[in-house]
Amino acid sequence: MLERIDFHSYWRGKVHGVLRLGAYAGEPGGYDEAAAIFLQDNGHDRGLTVPCRTMAEVFARVGDGSAVYGVVPVDNSLAGSTGESYDLLLGAAGALTITGETVVNVDHCLLGLVGTRLDRVREVRGHPRDLAQCEPYLAQLGVELVPHYSAEGAAKHVKMWGSPEVAAVGPAAAAAVYGLSILASGVQTNPHNFTRYVRIEPASRPRGERNKTVLALGLEHTPDSLFLALSSVACRGINLTKIESRPIQRDPYQFIFLLEFEGHIDDWQVKQALDELKAKTTMLRVLGSYAVGE
Repeated sequence: MLERIDFHSYWRGKVHGVLRLGAYAGEPGGYDEAAAIFLQDNGHDRGLTVPCRTMAEVFARVGDGSAVYGVVPVDNSLAGSTGESYDLLLGAAGALTITGETVVNVDHCLLGLVGTRLDRVREVRGHPRDLAQCEPYLAQLGVELVPHYSAEGAAKHVKMWGSPEVAAVGPAAAAAVYGLSILASGVQTNPHNFTRYVRIEPASRPRGERNKTVLALGLEHTPDSLFLALSSVACRGINLTKIESRPIQRDPYQFIFLLEFEGHIDDWQVKQALDELKAKTTMLRVLGSYAVGE
């Protein structure tokens, strides 16, 4: 697990004559940008990162070739899964695939104008999820909480607004990007706060020593359909790392199942499991099969 990414030790530009554009949702200085930088070939060949307003725009840019790869969050250790990312992967109809992942340590700070005193802050802006994760600390300050579309956007607003009474909840990197001061750090309630991001690309990458596969399954409404599907994985000694259901957007109260397990689609036991699953499911789609921990 990657516990922390250094936001400051990177540069942007052409590397080895190749410009690799990585798209992410949000603005510079945030956790998404940090994940996009790290997943640029595991941080070795850092090219340009492209901020996008939404995750849908990230997928669109990778799909039309205006970005080489994209990075989106898939789950948080406290808030759970990011369903929109999986829905977009399913909507990509196999044109895009997961090719890597990383985990970012979420360490919230309270950011304000340089010279601002903490006791002068009357309003705190931030993403609703971030504000909720810092609620006990912010309640002690007696401040008004104002939701914002992103942590970085909230920090940017504080700089533009120019009031010492307004602060933002965001990562330490946002302070450096927008010229703010860190009024307090580690203000989240639970210090064990991590977000997992995946890289999406048009084509898969070579397998590694350790691999992970992500599937989407459609099942019949029978008492044993899920059991029979999971048995195809379990009986071959394949370790399941995640399972959850997602509603089908255009079919109310119908669901698909998302499975993550250790192994690659080129592994013999995984091939056998997939062949068996084809006969047990109404829909089977591989969302990604990629190297991890390298």
